[in-house]
Amino acid sequence: MSVLAAATGRIAGVMKAEALDLQPRETILKDGTRVLFRPIQPADKASLQHGLAQLSPESRYRRFFAPIDHLSDEQLEYFTEVDQVNHVAWVAILPDLAGSPLVGVARYVRLANDPEAAEAAVTVIDAHQGKGIGRALLRVLAEVAIKGGVKRFTLFVLSENETMMGLMHEAGAISDGFQGGVHQLHVTLPDSVEGLDETAAPRVLKVAAAGQIQGEVSPGRLGTRFMVGKHR
Repeated sequence: MSVLAAATGRIAGVMKAEALDLQPRETILKDGTRVLFRPIQPADKASLQHGLAQLSPESRYRRFFAPIDHLSDEQLEYFTEVDQVNHVAWVAILPDLAGSPLVGVARYVRLANDPEAAEAAVTVIDAHQGKGIGRALLRVLAEVAIKGGVKRFTLFVLSENETMMGLMHEAGAISDGFQGGVHQLHVTLPDSVEGLDETAAPRVLKVAAAGQIQGEVSPGRLGTRFMVGKHR
């Protein structure tokens, strides 16, 4: 049994993947760049490994909390062989550039004890940060989550990052507690995609994308803790 199968077997799926809207979608950034968003695939392992090489040492450390320079086979399996129900991941691709490079990944992982809640994360390679790709990825992720029955995204902010905490609260994120030097917050998602813009979710996700939500590498379980890095 694969790492993913073992992990997902512990969580009852709320909706089958085929019932979700997993059709690719496109957007045009303010600078005219065309971006394609689609669900991650097992065949993306090499692109994910290459994307890691495009992250600065600082970005890698903030993303993985360790000075890693490559992803193991187990980590690549965990990140790419997802069920798109309990572990959902989408990628951002630039189809008009040579090789159609993968430049960003966003994912959410349902909590084992509360399938209506999920921890969310996004990473965009350094050269393409600040262009709106992370925010667009999180928007797609939120829409998929709403259709999949997720009611809230859980986020984590390091205690040293008071600027991000202030921005999160101003945007409408709700504090759930503090433990081990980490603030836990959440943002409620509406019952329908149509109601998304009437909630605080878009504002919170915009702040989160600007800060690059970070997360620990935790293949073997779905309850991965994701953290919000320093605001950039």
